Amino acid sequence: MSWLFGNKNKNTSSSQTNLQAHRTKQIDSLKKANLNPIEVIPNTEYRITFASGGINITLVVSLPPLFPQDPPSISVHPPIYHQWVDSQSKITNCPSLSSFSMHSSLAVIVQSIIDEFKSHPPQLQSHNFGVVGRPPFPPATTSMSSFTASGEMPEYYQSPGGHFGTNQTESMQVAENSSEESLSLDKVPDVFAAFPDLKTKSLTELFELQDEEDKILEMIQKLPHVTKFAEEREKISNECIELARANLSYKPVLEQHRQWILEKKNLYQKTEEEFQRNQQRLMSKSEDFHPSVIQNNLKVALMEAEEESENIVEQFLEKKMDAEEFKQRFIQTRSLCHARRAKDEKLTHILVQQGYSN
Repeated sequence: MSWLFGNKNKNTSSSQTNLQAHRTKQIDSLKKANLNPIEVIPNTEYRITFASGGINITLVVSLPPLFPQDPPSISVHPPIYHQWVDSQSKITNCPSLSSFSMHSSLAVIVQSIIDEFKSHPPQLQSHNFGVVGRPPFPPATTSMSSFTASGEMPEYYQSPGGHFGTNQTESMQVAENSSEESLSLDKVPDVFAAFPDLKTKSLTELFELQDEEDKILEMIQKLPHVTKFAEEREKISNECIELARANLSYKPVLEQHRQWILEKKNLYQKTEEEFQRNQQRLMSKSEDFHPSVIQNNLKVALMEAEEESENIVEQFLEKKMDAEEFKQRFIQTRSLCHARRAKDEKLTHILVQQGYSN
């Protein structure tokens, strides 16, 4: 039935070829623009490194499967602050990338990103608080849209020496104090509630108990949670044993089915061999009854009948048979000859109509 959908497959293949050609053209544009791309994954991922503001920046260009029908994804390494880069280090606010289409040039987009970074050098992100650098993310009240049009950082990030501002330092100190208070308020587990017998023991007995591991283990085993755990473990163990016994009970049935499958397999092999033999016989008979073979046999039989009639005439002329015998045999032979000639002509006519070649 594949001929029913021939045109559809042809169009799909042509579309895929077109898309692949555009993809190759876009990749070649990166190389021709002297961007020196490094191919990480063939036809999928490329890396372009350049210097901006005294740091080396790498653009990771990822091409989706349907590129350039779908736009590329461009990310930056190492993490930086810039108005075109989001918190995931992806280029999102580049105008030429946002308006990407089939007719856009990948090389032009990458070059525009490089030019923007060189004209407005970004700042490296730093995750070490209290040292020179900026926090990894701006406060919740400050969004990335607060960057100025010229690419400069807002005043929050422009504190002298790259340190946090006064308000932010105080906030961090408050957070640290709160953390210390919460740690100091952590309570030791109530041992006497779990082991009420310890309340009646003296300090000397407690020290002696510390060295008696057997008694400590016995006390632990009497805890409700430990007892419940042991019961659950025993229950699960018994269930596993029962399940194993049930599985073993299916062994005879499985063996019976296995034997049945083996018998069916042997029967299938014998049937297949018989089928192959019958198929060979069918092919042989098909060749014997081919129209061209039948026509050749009919022509041979016609020639034999004509030769037989000629032999009868020669025998009669040589007086090897009387007139009555000659008449009877000659009429019979010529009738057979005419009948075979008529069949040959009819078969030839049919073969010509059916388009068979001689």
